[in-house]
Amino acid sequence: MTFGCKVNQYETQSLREAWQAHGGVECDEPAAADVVCVNSCAITARGERDARNAVFRLRREAPGARLILTGCAARLFEDFCRHGHEDCVRPDLILPQGDKRLLLAGPWTAQEAAAPAAVCAPAYPPFAISGFRRARPVLKVQDGCQHRCTYCIVPLTRGRCLSRPPEDVIAEARRLLLAGHAEIMISGINLRQYGRDNAAFGDFWSLLRRLDAALAPEFAGRGRFRISSLEPSQLNDEGLDSLMACRMLCPHLHISLQHASQPVLRRMGRGHYTAAMLRHAVERLRPHWPVMGLGADIIAGFPGEREEDVACLLDFVREMPFSYAHVFPYSHRPGTAADRFDGHLPRQVRQERAARVRAAVEGRRQAFWQEQLALPRLWLAADSPAPDQASARRAGTAKGVNEYYVPCVLPAGAHPGRELLAVRPLSVTDKGLLVEALDG
Repeated sequence: MTFGCKVNQYETQSLREAWQAHGGVECDEPAAADVVCVNSCAITARGERDARNAVFRLRREAPGARLILTGCAARLFEDFCRHGHEDCVRPDLILPQGDKRLLLAGPWTAQEAAAPAAVCAPAYPPFAISGFRRARPVLKVQDGCQHRCTYCIVPLTRGRCLSRPPEDVIAEARRLLLAGHAEIMISGINLRQYGRDNAAFGDFWSLLRRLDAALAPEFAGRGRFRISSLEPSQLNDEGLDSLMACRMLCPHLHISLQHASQPVLRRMGRGHYTAAMLRHAVERLRPHWPVMGLGADIIAGFPGEREEDVACLLDFVREMPFSYAHVFPYSHRPGTAADRFDGHLPRQVRQERAARVRAAVEGRRQAFWQEQLALPRLWLAADSPAPDQASARRAGTAKGVNEYYVPCVLPAGAHPGRELLAVRPLSVTDKGLLVEALDG
């Protein structure tokens, strides 16, 4: 069971392939399993709570299975037990995120896991995949983060930046494209820090250019890349030139913005960029990408946030061509600097401010979806492998996303498979665009 980010999804797939190579067979139901693994997330209090609740539920559903807890929330499990839950059900093995790589050799016992953990060198974890359960796989190129935003617990759970060798990235991308996957999500914990641990790798932009140069001659038009998340500070001249030069890149950016007010960004430990940097980047990209998807991560209700800060954020959201955003009320994370700040806001205030921002984003999203109807053709990538005809009839529809990251729905019998499918937009629904396949 996997919680959290796309990197976690990637690592779960790597563990799945490794365990199957050792003779394991995946079960549909926990009760039939000999081993159950929970790959957890701790980016928010809710994510941590969901993973812990899953541990308790799975113990009830699979009392005879070996229960393993790993991922970012694993190191926090002991604190959870001490806070009034001493009698809670415990996993058979708790492996913090830094030791997750040990599971590649199989579901270790605690004694077996401890010895290699003590001598494990700090190198890029050897996760790798040859396929993906969904049609649009994740390609992990970087792990860890050393920036230490004041609200974020990730540096405590995933450790320092580790970059994947470019040749390994290119080889895995080629494997996935040859396996029939038409869209690949390039992902990491902090792509801005790619290459900082090894200057020979270059930075993220040099990696993207190398990836495109190696694969575009063979796969451009048949496959595409999407970048999981960037910071506004990365959208400098080199970054924008790289985006415009890449032949396989979707015209879509997801930005780790967090806020638009500079005083709030400084308190977040993110004063190294401004919202104006994103505005400038969008203006420069517009001639090259006349239509582009634009998403963002936003935190509302950060300690010390004032109404004028909220107004600044709302004005920015309404000004920019956002097609969606993930808006979170600030979440207390013990062990972070922000948890010790003055000016914490009541829960209802944080939720109310997040709701206001979501409403502003929703207006932008609806407008963007309507504008898509004027486009004569879109290219659809499926959300999951194509079902057979019987499954398609039962489901009634097939789903995917277009190049702008807008969800699309196809009528039954017109499922896209894994290849890119040319479609025409017909109408806007509450689930996304209703589209039809184009002939030829």
